[in-house]
Parts: sequence; structure tokens; C-alpha cells
Amino acid sequence: MRNTTHRESLRMIDSNPGLIAKALGWAALLVALLSLTPLESSGQYFGQNKVNYENFEFKIIKTPHFDVHFYPEEGSAVEDATRMGERWYERLARLFEHEFEKPKPVVLYADHPDFQQTNTLSGRLSQGTGGVTEGLKNRVIMPLTGSYWDTDHVLGHELVHAFQYNIAQSRLASGLRGLMSLPLWLIEGMAEYLSVGREDPLTAMWLRDAIRRDDLPTITQMTNTRRFFPYRFGQALWAYIGGTYGDETIVSLFRTALRTGWEPAIEEVLQMTSDSLSADWKRAVQSEYLPLMQGKRDPAESGALLLAPSTGAGNQNISPSVSPDGSRVAFLSEKDLFSIDLFIADARTGEIEKKLISANGDPHFDALGFMETAGDWSPDGKQFVFTVTAQGDNELAIINVESGNIIRKIDLEDIGAIKSPAWSPDGTSIAFSGLKGGISDIYTLTIATETVDQLTDDKYADLQPTWSPDQSTIAFVSDRYEGSDFNQLTYGKAGIALLDLESGDISTLEPFGEVKHSNPQFSPDGRSIYFISDQDGFSDIYQYTFDSGDLRRITNIQTGVSGITGMSPALSVAREAGTILFSVFDNFEFHIYSLQQGDAVAGGESINTFSRNNPGRLLPPGNPQQTTRIKNYLSDPFTGLVPNDTYPVESAVDYNSSLQLDYVGQPSIGVGTDRYGNYASGGASVFFSDMLGNRSLGAMLMANGRVKDFGGQTFYLNQENRLNWGLSVGRIPYLYGYSSYGTSGGVTSIQQTTQRVFLSQASYLLAYPFSTTRRVESNIGVQRISFDLERETFQYVMNRWRPVERISLPTREAVNLATASIALVGDNSNAAFTSPVNGGRYRLETGYAVGTKNFQSVIADVRKYFSPSNSITFALRGLHFARYGHNLDPNRTTAAIQPYFLGYETFIRGYAYESFNAEECTASTLAQVGIASSGCPSFDRLFGHRLAVANAEIRLPVLGTSQFGFLNFSALPTELFAFADGGFAWNDNNELDLRFVRSDSEKVPVFSTGFGARVNVLGFMILEIYYAQPFQRPNKGSHWGFSLAPGW
Repeated sequence: MRNTTHRESLRMIDSNPGLIAKALGWAALLVALLSLTPLESSGQYFGQNKVNYENFEFKIIKTPHFDVHFYPEEGSAVEDATRMGERWYERLARLFEHEFEKPKPVVLYADHPDFQQTNTLSGRLSQGTGGVTEGLKNRVIMPLTGSYWDTDHVLGHELVHAFQYNIAQSRLASGLRGLMSLPLWLIEGMAEYLSVGREDPLTAMWLRDAIRRDDLPTITQMTNTRRFFPYRFGQALWAYIGGTYGDETIVSLFRTALRTGWEPAIEEVLQMTSDSLSADWKRAVQSEYLPLMQGKRDPAESGALLLAPSTGAGNQNISPSVSPDGSRVAFLSEKDLFSIDLFIADARTGEIEKKLISANGDPHFDALGFMETAGDWSPDGKQFVFTVTAQGDNELAIINVESGNIIRKIDLEDIGAIKSPAWSPDGTSIAFSGLKGGISDIYTLTIATETVDQLTDDKYADLQPTWSPDQSTIAFVSDRYEGSDFNQLTYGKAGIALLDLESGDISTLEPFGEVKHSNPQFSPDGRSIYFISDQDGFSDIYQYTFDSGDLRRITNIQTGVSGITGMSPALSVAREAGTILFSVFDNFEFHIYSLQQGDAVAGGESINTFSRNNPGRLLPPGNPQQTTRIKNYLSDPFTGLVPNDTYPVESAVDYNSSLQLDYVGQPSIGVGTDRYGNYASGGASVFFSDMLGNRSLGAMLMANGRVKDFGGQTFYLNQENRLNWGLSVGRIPYLYGYSSYGTSGGVTSIQQTTQRVFLSQASYLLAYPFSTTRRVESNIGVQRISFDLERETFQYVMNRWRPVERISLPTREAVNLATASIALVGDNSNAAFTSPVNGGRYRLETGYAVGTKNFQSVIADVRKYFSPSNSITFALRGLHFARYGHNLDPNRTTAAIQPYFLGYETFIRGYAYESFNAEECTASTLAQVGIASSGCPSFDRLFGHRLAVANAEIRLPVLGTSQFGFLNFSALPTELFAFADGGFAWNDNNELDLRFVRSDSEKVPVFSTGFGARVNVLGFMILEIYYAQPFQRPNKGSHWGFSLAPGW
């Protein structure tokens, strides 16, 4: 067995001697420990990067309840966000009947690309992460969104989490452990309901889709199954509970659930079982929505189905953009599962022609924009413009559709986020929605000169621009309507605005009043405009004719025309052919349909009247039986609102970067006794960081037995700038031993031999990321590996074991090294449950060590993963791991720097150290303790200061999710694999003998083939079980083995 760390097999220092004689125990440790390269840094061997592209000069606005962290680029928007926060505090403090004991930190970023650079959170943040509330420091971290309504919603959502954390941490609750045990539908659904309320057509669409297929989940299913989106269904369940039993019941359920768990809380507070509550909720949804759905079309009858799983596309096909002549469509899809990629398909048949671009395949940008944006075709249909994330900002990328080459990438200075680029009819300009200082406006880019003109300049949300055919007007989505008042922080619903490019005048079009109007698209003749509205709770396509004012409903679908969010683009009209393409929500998926212009006109229906209070917009119950406190405070903008000049940015104080305690690891101490005497062990750890997570400090102490067995490590990491650096100092003792038993002169004795290896090190690490997938890192350090060999004798006297003597024995000389290394690392792979499945990784490292021995070290590790479908992966690896030096001793008995071992399972399976037994290799076994020097070629050939390894695997996901796995069983994800491994260990080039022979006394390459399975055990570890045929072990044959490591 091998228990690997992030350095994989290169850091293995523990060993189980298995069938080898117990006298070899400490020797096995030496082989593993001294095979370590002294040039390794404390950084990750592989792994993707979080890049600080920009240096943010944070300041703090202090309010009675929050410390709002911001930087000057956010401008006046942060003042309004601060007022939103104080209003939310008043609302939630009254609802929860709870007050913060001290101000809570809120960290605001000007836009999402800036937010993705935050160090407050580890790991990369996806575009779908709108904000995070972190528990250790109870921080809210989020970007400004460009829409005041959306920023207010996200801030309210995250502050609900802040109250949840704070209540859980209070003395009256069970602490964070109780909170972490609650299901996501409870936590996230509550935050969504308390911040949005029950008027939410997007969530209503999810409910209708589920109820029409009799697939509304029970509470138990929401808890145990990932298929049911916890935000949407959790919000809907809480809306039902609040409307039926009163919103105060929500707080009672939450507090009780912290103490007892969610199921007992339902029984205690509501006096019913969760199954009964689920049944009541289902009946309420059916009774309110099924009558509203009568007479509407099934999603499959929306038009001609182009893109869905049944046509060879993915489950989520979004942001359609049809070419001018209506022949092709560009769309975004997770067809390849682990990334959102841009595809081109035939707009008449749905046949996918090619993957146009993937962020995984292009090292020059980090991601494709997909959440609330779409691309657009050039007028001649030869080029396509879309948004990418690169160098910490959004950029415009123009790609040649035929060749797939990006021909231009345009960085727009001072504009951090870009959405919905739209090509002008004459091909000279691109309009887009740009975010600057947390506020969105409409801009145009002159392509030839790359000059930018700002067309709007206000606090309104200005999104989704599109050109009229005569290029005189830009239509866009905006909340510049009655109801928007930035002094009162009230926001009108999104409507259609029309910008006259000659005069600069803006007029508005809102045929349905205060409901959503989005995604405008002009007809080819410019006489009418198509758009999406949810005026009756059903998101459908409408057509408005300018001259006559006629209004027609083009679609009438039971679910809705929609993208991922309510403001995601879901509609595209061919500017020449008039073909209409749109995405429809169906079976929790997004499918793309088409309508020809003539069919759309013929199939549409005139709209003459409409209701402004349509029940389809509300989550059941539409007419609550109880007073709804949530509705009351959402409709009251004044309670808790302070004047707009209360917290000016000029009053902000400088950011204090001092370190603060994150947590103290649970101290542990253990004492015990056995037949040899008493012993004690224990450990403690402590971690600090600053509020922005730029600097961190940690210390760990471990005790195991006597004073000499104490060990510890301290590290400091600075990630404030793009160039990361860190320091590490530590002393780690490793103990290994064996015992012998005998009787002499009638006295029974036991001799226990203990080998101690002390690894002391100090290192300085530098890492510079070029992008999220590539970096260079360097390490300078010193190491000392020292040894202690001790023997204790115990005799059995008067019915107990008594210590007789303890003596020190001669052992190896200490190894002292000064090291330096530099490495180029790349990783754009995507990992599934047990191993990577697509993309690639590489590490090219060289270094030098001076001291007890002088040598150069080299690592060349390249891995590629190919997935022609989600049901199979082909994996290849080539590895060279070597020391080059004239004074390196190859003899394992005498070498101060031990040779590497080729037989680790992460190198070549079938040759594991513990799989050799005394019968197979008696002479070589004795050589490990210096009694002999040769006699087992099948074992001896596995050692050398230079290794070359090649591996190939075929991986099949058997158990997993419905999208990745033959069987949907995500509790124990499992993959089967077949493998072929080969490698060679040598010390000097004159030893190279590349013959394929099974039995020989020379150093020859070794090979194995076999099959196995990897199992993700509860997300805690990955267990690999394999059956290998090692060809260069003729006396062993095929056998089973296992290790604890993810697939390479």
C-alpha cells in the first residue's frame, strides 16, 4: 500500500514491509525517504492557478453593522451597495430576531473578473458563482453585477447566509457543525426566498417543468439527489411554508434544525412528517399551475428541435446566435461535460459541424463568457465575436469560423466586464454592454481603430444591445422606467430602450408594464422587434410592430423560453433570413428550437389585453393564508434605508492587513501503555490570515513519544501580488522499527530496534502564474536528513515486561544539501470523481543540489487525456525523473543519497516493494540491511538515480452521475480501467540495456499490464485496486495490489 500526497509517489515515506522479513522494516523507510528529490518545493506538483492580475488598493467603509471593503475603481456604486447592506440588516435582524455582536466584513469587487481573483476563497471561482459567504471570518464576498436589482438580490442572499452562520455560532445553537449538516435546499433555498420572495417567474418555470412530468421532488429527494437544483426548489418549498404557516415559521424551523436536524425540526415545528409536507406542497403546485398550463404547448412542440441530447448535443445548450443567412447557429454547450464550449451547428438540421473554441484548448484565455452573454456573427457570416476572460478582464475575441483561428483579441481598457457583443450591419463596429465601476452601460467599438465610444452613462442597468437593420438605432434592455429611484434604491423591471444614434435620445418600450422585457432582436425589415417577456409568468417570445403598435405572442410554452438566468440571452433572429432560434427549458435542460419567420407570424396570436396581477408569476400559494413578512419588507424600501450621502467613499479608512486568527486546530493528546511501558502523543495547529486572504501563516506541532520525536512546521504565504512567495521551516521525525524475540538462560527477552529519520528543512518558494493554467515556480532551500538508531531490551521478570537497557547503534551519516530548482507547470485538465478525463498536464523542472553530494535533478512529466465521449477516456503519460552527478553512489547499502525506486504503484504496477517476499528474493532482501549485495535481479533492477516511465490507460466510468457514468450512483463513484506500464531504472548510461527479456541478471526495462478499479470513498480518498501481470518477475506472476491515490 502507498499513501500518496500531492507530490504523488515522489513524497512517499511510509512503507509496509508485507511479506518481507520484519528485520527489513527500517530499510524500507530509508529507500522511500532518501529517494526523495531534495529539489522539490512546497508548491503543488500540478494544479491550476488563481492569478492576481491586478493589485487592488482596498479601503473600508465602516457602518454600524458592516466593514465594507472596496477599491476606488468601484466609485459611487459601492456607496449604494453599502446602503443596501444596512437596509438588509434591518430587515433580517427583525425577521431572525438576532443582532450581530460586531460588524461583519463585506468584500466587494467591481465586476466578476475581479471577483475571480479574490484570495479570500481557495480554488477557482466559476462564472456561475455570484457571491460567497465564508464561515471562518463570516465574510461576504461578491462582485457588483451592473444591475442594481441584481446586486441588491445577491447581497441580500449572502447576508441571509451571514445571519445563518452567526446564529449557528451563537451559544444557543449547535455551532457550525449543525449548520454544515443541513441540506442545501434548506440553506440556499431560504436565502433565495428571503431575498427574492415569492414573485419569481424563473423558479415558477422550474416548478411547472417538474409538475407537468410528475417529477416534483419530495423533501427527501431534494436532500439526497443532486438532480434537483436546491436554489430553485428550496426557494419554492420555503415560499410554500411561509405562505401556509407564516414566514416566522421559517426562522423557527431553521433554529430547530440546527439543534435536531431538518426532519425532526419539521415534525416538531409543523407537527407533521416531511412526507406529509411534501405531499401538501405537491398538491398546492398542481392545483395552481396545472390549470394555467392548459392550452399551452409542450416544449417539444415549440418549433423544429435542433439541439438537445437526442440530436447529439449536450444537456445545456444556451445562448444561440444564428448566422445572417439562417444557415448556421453558434451556441454554447457543456456537450463535453467538463467545460462550456462554443460550437457551430447546421441551423436547419441541428447537425453539429465543429467545436469552434474551448477555453481548455487555448492557453491565451481562461474562460468563455456564458452566463448572461452571447456572441454575434459578422454581416458576411465569416467571423464570430464573443467574450473571453483573459488577464483579469473580459476581452472581445473575433474568430474565423472556417479555420477556427482567433484573428483578433481586443482588450478594452478600464472596462472590466463585457457582455452581449453585437456586430453592426455594415461590419465596422461592435456594440456591447460594458461594466465599469459596478455600473453597466452601452458602448460601441470601431473595429479598425479599436476606439470605444460610451453611449450611455448613468446608474441604470443597460444590457443586451442589438442594431436596427438601417444602423440608426440600438435597442437594449434597461431598467430606466417608472419605479427606478436610486435615492430610494428601488428598481423597475427590465424593459426595451431604443437609442437614436444620431440624436442620442433614448425612448422606451414596455408594452406589458412592470414585468421583464429582454433579448430584443429586430426583424430583417426593421419594422418590428422580437423580445422575451414573462408578463403572465410564462417566459415567451413576442413581436411588436412599430407603426401599428400591434403585439403578437409568438410562442406559448408550458415551461418557458429562457437561458440559465432570467436575463440570459435565449433568442436570436437571422438578420437576412428572419429565422428565429431560441432556447427552451425542458426536463431541467435547455434545448434549442427554430421557427421560420413565416411560421412564426402564422402561428402567433394577437395580444389585446393582459393582466398585471397574473398568478403564474407567483410561487404557490399564490394567495397566502398568513401575513407574509417577506413580501412586506420587499415592498417597503424605506425601513432601514439611510440617506444616500451617509457613507461616502471619502470617509473610508485604509485597509489593515494585519493577520487575524482563522482557527485553532483541535488540540489532541493521547497517552497509553503497552507491555513495553508508557507513551504519549499529541498535536496542535493554528492558522492566521488577513481579511483579504492575501497573506497567511500557519504552524503545526506534533509530539510522538520522547522529546526527540517532537516535530513541527511553520509556513508563511504571500499572495498579494501576481508573484506569489512563501517561506517554510520544519522538522519532521519519522519512526520505524522492528522487534526480535528470544529466550536465553530461562529469561525471555524482546529487543526493539527503532530507526528515526529526521527531515529538517527551510525553503523559499516563488511562483508566477502566466494564466490560470500555466506558471513558473522556483524553490531555494536547505535540507538536513539525519538518523538515529536505537535498541531497547525488555525482559519478562515477575510477570511483567521490564526495560533492561537502551543503547544507541551506529547508523548513517547525516545528509546536508543546499538546493535550487525552477519548473514550468501547465495544467488544463478536468478531473472527474477518480481521475482526470480530458485536457493535459506537464511539469518540466530542473535544479541543482550541493552539499554532501553534488548533482543536477531533472523532472519531465507530461500527461494527456482524450475523451471521445463521456463514457471513455484514453490517458497517456511519459515521465523522466533523474539525478545527474558523477559522485552518486548506486549502492543502496552505502549511498548517502538513495536511488529512486521504480516499483511504486504510481509509476509501474506489479512491482510494489511489499509485494516481494523472502522466498522470491532472499538474497536481495538481505542486501537491504547490508548482509549481501546482490541476488535478486527482479528487485535490484528497480533502483536507480534515473527513471524513465511510460503509461497508458483506458478508463470507463461505471458508477457516477447520469451525465458521467454508466449507472447513476454518485454515492460511490467508480471507474474501471485497463493499463499498460513500462519503465527503466539506471544509474549510468553505460547500464542502458533496452532488451525485452523476462529473466536476466542485467538492468533491463520492466513492463506490466492489467486491469483494475478506482473508487471515490465518500469524497475522502480514492482507493485503487488492480490486478497486474509483471513480465519481469517470472517467479511471481499475476497478483492483486492496491494503493490510495487518484489516477495519474
